[in-house]
Amino acid sequence: MKLQRKAWLLVASTIGILTLSSVLVSRHSIAVSFEELEARQSQLESERARRLLAQQLEGLSATLMDYAYWTDTVEFIQGKRASYFTENFGTDNMKYLGISKVLVLDPLGRPVASAELTPEPALQPVSPGMSQALRSLAVPVLSDASSQTVVRTYHRADGVLYLVSIAAVRSQFEPGTSPKGALAVVRRFDANELMRFSDILMHPVRLNFPDPQTARAAPLARNTGETRSEASALILNSEGQTVAELVLELRRDLYQEGRALALVAALQVALAGLVVGTLLLVMLDRLMLRRMQRVHQDLAAIADQGLDGQALLTVNGADELADVAQGINRLLIKVREDAEQQRQAHARQEALHLQLLQSQKTEALGRFTSGIAHDFNNSLAAISGWIRLAHEDLETHHPSASSLQHALKSVRYADGLMRQLLSFSRQSTPRMERLRLGALVEETSALISLGLMKRCALQVDFRTTSDWVVADPTQMKQVIVNLLINACDAMSGQGTISLSLEEHTLPPVDGGELTALSAQLPPGHYLALSVQDEGPGIAPEHLDRIFEPFFSTKPSDKGTGLGLSVVHGIMARHSGAVHVMNARGGGARFVLLLPAAGAGELAPGEPLSAASPAASPA
Repeated sequence: MKLQRKAWLLVASTIGILTLSSVLVSRHSIAVSFEELEARQSQLESERARRLLAQQLEGLSATLMDYAYWTDTVEFIQGKRASYFTENFGTDNMKYLGISKVLVLDPLGRPVASAELTPEPALQPVSPGMSQALRSLAVPVLSDASSQTVVRTYHRADGVLYLVSIAAVRSQFEPGTSPKGALAVVRRFDANELMRFSDILMHPVRLNFPDPQTARAAPLARNTGETRSEASALILNSEGQTVAELVLELRRDLYQEGRALALVAALQVALAGLVVGTLLLVMLDRLMLRRMQRVHQDLAAIADQGLDGQALLTVNGADELADVAQGINRLLIKVREDAEQQRQAHARQEALHLQLLQSQKTEALGRFTSGIAHDFNNSLAAISGWIRLAHEDLETHHPSASSLQHALKSVRYADGLMRQLLSFSRQSTPRMERLRLGALVEETSALISLGLMKRCALQVDFRTTSDWVVADPTQMKQVIVNLLINACDAMSGQGTISLSLEEHTLPPVDGGELTALSAQLPPGHYLALSVQDEGPGIAPEHLDRIFEPFFSTKPSDKGTGLGLSVVHGIMARHSGAVHVMNARGGGARFVLLLPAAGAGELAPGEPLSAASPAASPA
């Protein structure tokens, strides 16, 4: 898997895990918060129901005290106002006041009068059981000498909840006096009261009558479904005992809103995580991954090019990744410089090795020719002596005298060649003198045309006004002879050899074929002798090796590979150069460059002489 995909997978997994964790945590936090709010609402609604019921009991007590603290009530208990009870506690008045039962007691707690609402219009006395219960509750009231005690309590009987209020009877003008009796009023908390209670609370309410021994002391909230819950409010009597339980049916609006909010929050967190993850992936891809991929592509291209290429890493930005790319570029440049230095060192080593081989070949050739040249010179000396004796014995106009003279010249030329072989083996300094190069070319051409040229024709073209040079005539003859013989052999002994002599100035102004030689020779005026044949030319792969010793393209029985090596060495010792090329029309062309000699210029220690038979080496 590529690094880019790994990075994407890592970032996506991280964002996914963080988003999922955030969703779960947010949903749990919201759910817990709304559960707490729902529980608090249940407690508030339970407390509200309990307070509302207590307010009804307080209202009932206020109505009670209006009648208890009244002189007419005192006089009724004392038997002075017989019509009081029927006038004040009739059916209509009791319904208006919300009183279900009423009981009047004398100071000793004995019933004086009582009334209870029934479904019929007529009233009936309070039942004995209820009367006994009210009399028991009135004991604290009658026992209070200051008539300040008021009993407010709840009573359960036969599955019905009653609100009970009992107060001492006294005159409103005599506060703090002993009770003249007691007045108890009861309100039945029936279905109608529950409905009115529900309307006030805006929640359905019902009554439960739990076992007083197992009843809970604190309100309880419980869920009955996804949309409903119940909250209970305990109703305690004056002694702190559980009488009944108000159960409120609440709508779970907070729960539903909490779930909706949790879902919205989860979606928002997921969307935010998706957006953040996408932005992070895009930024990571653009700021790092693409740049790293580009670095990888650049490195692959650099690896394909190798050390010879010039490609570098693309550097963008100014961060650590750009610093790494710059460091790699510096390393690449250093490695390429070291590689180039190693190549140059290897090339120098190869050149030195070739020079060493050349020196070894030259040394071997010198040792080989040194032994032969001495013996050959002895033979030439004998031949020369016999020719001179034969020439002296002949008359001046004898037909053979001219032939003997030419034979003597050839012996002298051969003697010069032997001395050149010895000079080559010892690397001696040439014998320089001032001569005309054109005359030397004509003399050498005439000498070689006697039999060495076979059926090859010479075409000479001199285009100079001054052809004076400083050179060793024997060595220059050897150079010309070698080039002419090679040209004739290249044409298989049949064809035309063109010799031309021109003047040139280096470096050339208009370029041309001498441009390559201008780098090897100092600027100045030069004579250029060119030798061109009509042969097949030289193979391109042989052009760089043509002047190496013992290198030859001829068969082994026709060439030794020393001729052009000797030519190259002679031209170098004459401060000149030789250049070879393939002519445009076919054949090979050799160009000899020699510095032109000024008027009166001589080689050190050598007399002035023209190229003539007398100037040829003896």
